[in-house]
Amino acid sequence: MKVLEPKVGMLSNHEVLAHITAMKARYTELHHRVGGAHAMKAENLETVLKEVRDYLSHSPCALQTPKHISTFMAAMAPYALEKGELLQILNERPETIAELDCIIEEMEARFEEVKVQGILDVVNSTLPRRPKEMGEGEA
Repeated sequence: MKVLEPKVGMLSNHEVLAHITAMKARYTELHHRVGGAHAMKAENLETVLKEVRDYLSHSPCALQTPKHISTFMAAMAPYALEKGELLQILNERPETIAELDCIIEEMEARFEEVKVQGILDVVNSTLPRRPKEMGEGEA
């Protein structure tokens, strides 16, 4: 893998999870096809991939799909948030005003309470619930 243009864009956690899952599949297929000696990779890469995959599989991105993300981005357009703020909302999936306040810079100065609630409503209607909540609700 080669970086052609550094810092061109930001990736969501969903995109990172999809990439490392595909990367693992490529390494596994290459290992079976040409053998372990030819499928060499960096010494700690397997550990890093596993830890990142484990972390992300228990985060909100684990249940997101590209359709969820595009619907969310379209619904958030009227709020004129920064790209970084949108990405953090997508990655963290806040559920309370307090959580949202940690993500949106100067939230109280930029948005009225009705608009803040509207942002939370968009999050709740377009993004799947966090994985831990699904387990708690089913118990």
